[in-house]
Amino acid sequence: MNRLAGIVLTALVLLALPPGSRHVLAGQNAGVHMPESADDTTLRLTVHPAAEPRPALKYQLLPRFLDRTPGNAAVDYGKVAAEQSAVFGNDEWWEENWTKRMESPLAELRGEKLELPMIFETLDRAARRERCGWQVPIREGNFYRVLLPEVQQVRAFARLLQLRARIQIANGRFDEALYALQTGYALAEHVGEGPTLIHGLVGISICVIMSDCVLQMTQQPDTPNVYWALTVLPRPLIGGRQGIEAEMNAVALTFPELRDVDRTERTPEEWSQALGDFWHKFVEFSDGPDMLGRPETLTALTIKGYPKAKRDLIERGLPAAEVEAMPVPQVILLHTSQTYRESCDDAYRWFYVPYWQGCDGMEQAESRLWQAKSQQREVLPVASTLIPAVRALQNAIARCDREIAGLRTIEALRMYAAAHDGRLPETLDELTVPVPIDPVTGKPFVYHLQEGAGVIEGPPMPGLVLRMEVKVAR
Repeated sequence: MNRLAGIVLTALVLLALPPGSRHVLAGQNAGVHMPESADDTTLRLTVHPAAEPRPALKYQLLPRFLDRTPGNAAVDYGKVAAEQSAVFGNDEWWEENWTKRMESPLAELRGEKLELPMIFETLDRAARRERCGWQVPIREGNFYRVLLPEVQQVRAFARLLQLRARIQIANGRFDEALYALQTGYALAEHVGEGPTLIHGLVGISICVIMSDCVLQMTQQPDTPNVYWALTVLPRPLIGGRQGIEAEMNAVALTFPELRDVDRTERTPEEWSQALGDFWHKFVEFSDGPDMLGRPETLTALTIKGYPKAKRDLIERGLPAAEVEAMPVPQVILLHTSQTYRESCDDAYRWFYVPYWQGCDGMEQAESRLWQAKSQQREVLPVASTLIPAVRALQNAIARCDREIAGLRTIEALRMYAAAHDGRLPETLDELTVPVPIDPVTGKPFVYHLQEGAGVIEGPPMPGLVLRMEVKVAR
């Protein structure tokens, strides 16, 4: 499986979508109406009025400044799995203690307890560390072959935190649930800071799990209003910047033959060796057809592609005489390096602007990449094979950010209802707190009243349709 397909597959596994389109708020087991078919895309909620807390920032969804301690959170996370083998890797334990409880309605969890004090004590401590460095060895060889065992471990941690919060919510212990959610959101942020796209995607999936718990809590009587707690969260909570920067340089980290090709002095024989070494590693990594690994295949691609590579380099501004003087293998390597960088930058630049400004540009860049592959515009198919699915991360970040914005809107409605005898506003302009912006459009959500329910809507995006009907419990 090549790098691009692997990233896409991972994204789909980590952010598994139900039939049809994923909703802005999953509401897993929250006792809300979930879609029964691909055509039923409305999430129906019944919430309870809740006034603005005093002081306004009484509740937080990330650990407070005074609760943070020096140290590396990754060390504590590593201790959890190492010291609790009776839980992690024990399928029977998960089936009996996690699966059954997650499938049960909240009402059936009243009186339940989750007795894992050592695990939660360590997770709570890790979440309140000042930093998290995963020390992934991305600079020590093949970037694409680096193993990420911590990623699978933290997903298990998130499930335990989800269940702990769910049991606390069912038992009306909302302060404890908020503390558990602080740990969960901090875990998401710590993972999302890792140096690969996989870390970013897993961090987002954990954030979604925690947001689902917040959704469950808002539908219980006497729950505090967490509008300001949601507002205080960074936007986006998971930015994925470290992973993007590492992935942008993954080819250079893995294939040193492509670094500084225009400034490196080699003999013709050394250039030929460098090209052969690069191609051997590339074919081995990409799991391409057997024919790609044959020496005659590289020779044929080089002979066929040399005139095009030379012409492209000159069109990009290199002096013709300089290009003509280069050994053929150097021309092929330089063209490969520059083509990869151009294709990479064409897509990645759109990651650094708000989603509503960059989504179309990202889609077009991806389309150009696949078009180039189908038309065999590359001499060596490196860009079309190795550029990861950055669009998947862009979409995932927007989905996660939109879920939090949707929750903020619900909490703003609860706050309004508490001050107006349970009534909902006719327009969002009536809210007394800032109206959340839909990260997909850069504008407030569309809102109207319909048969006593506040209907919140936003345009669809890949894997996500937003339509929520919010009623106030009487």
